[in-house]
Amino acid sequence: MKTITVEVRDDHLESLARTKPMTALAELVWNALDAEATEVRVAFADNEIGGTDCIRVSDNGHGLSYDDAMLSFRNLGGSWKRVNPRTADRNRVMHGKYGKGRFRAFSLGNVSSWRSAYLDGAEVLAFSLSGNAARIGEFAVTDPAPAPDPATGMTVEIREVTDAAGLLRGVKAVEEFTNIFAPYLRQYPDTRIFFDGIPVDPASVEERATVIDLGEMVSENGDRMRAELLVVEWSKPGRRGVFLCDEDGFMRLNALPRLHFRGFSYSAYVKSAHVAVLDRQGMLEAGELCADVRQLLDAARARLREHFALREAEDAQDLLAFWKRTALYPYAGAPKDAAEEAERKVFDIYATHLNRIFADFAESSSKNKRLVLRMMQELARRDAVSVALILDELLQFPEETLEEIQELAGQD
Repeated sequence: MKTITVEVRDDHLESLARTKPMTALAELVWNALDAEATEVRVAFADNEIGGTDCIRVSDNGHGLSYDDAMLSFRNLGGSWKRVNPRTADRNRVMHGKYGKGRFRAFSLGNVSSWRSAYLDGAEVLAFSLSGNAARIGEFAVTDPAPAPDPATGMTVEIREVTDAAGLLRGVKAVEEFTNIFAPYLRQYPDTRIFFDGIPVDPASVEERATVIDLGEMVSENGDRMRAELLVVEWSKPGRRGVFLCDEDGFMRLNALPRLHFRGFSYSAYVKSAHVAVLDRQGMLEAGELCADVRQLLDAARARLREHFALREAEDAQDLLAFWKRTALYPYAGAPKDAAEEAERKVFDIYATHLNRIFADFAESSSKNKRLVLRMMQELARRDAVSVALILDELLQFPEETLEEIQELAGQD
């Protein structure tokens, strides 16, 4: 048994150990993926009173060799990944570069252990490391010995779990975890990740993905920065947020978790090499107080508004076409005159917006839909603007929609 002591100030290690729970857990998964794992499992073991007794992250990667462990656990900031930006066999882009992930495990629990099985020539060897938050920066390591199992990989176990680690359980945690790894899984579809027994499969609930060029911007210090926006729309409702990522799509910050576009469930990833620069400088956590972050997010907001306005128009046209095919649309033939044409446009706005906002209407029977649509037709015919004011209060129409209705009705 040997002891490794990290050669860095304790207060710096303690700051790493105060990472948000999901960020810390994600770092452990990234380490597994950087070790070319094709399967990673995040599991939770409960204690007798229903709390979390242990967090376990296991993978089938190539593990960490004993010599590399002795080097990397001793030196913070000297990660081998900095000189190897891609994995050796699968040519995957590396996530970690600075060797901080292992210390962030202590934000999840007071006791952490790593068991590595790796190929040494023709033999698989295994050894373990362990550390305690009370003596952060000090690790006990066993000597390597022949592994009882020929499979390589790493298993990380965290015990004496902190109360904050409870944020890792439940539906919201699964969604947050999926948002982090969705771009990676899109890029490397041969990889499987399981979270608390649930396969993380963003492709199964992905409706469409759109890449938008945000163009070139000038940073506060005069450097030029390029960025693009990946917008993923989900079939599962309730997801939303804008994430700042480096140029490889690795998420660095959940910047706008509550940016809402009515009727759409989405994740938007701002990808830029400048995000990694800001992360290294410690500026990302300042959010929009940082001028460069604010510029990137302003550009993302503007393009997202355009994107979802177009998407809403597309969805509306598809819905109207479906209603016409199934005889739910209350009008027949071409408009008789300009007044009826304007009336139909007002009706189309009302009806498609109602379908988008109210699931009860969207999922109701054809008979109920036909009745409601016929009533809306009559309302649109009698007093479009008055009805628009009522529906605006109930449905929260955008201001520009009400202006469009007033214009169609010929009023100022």
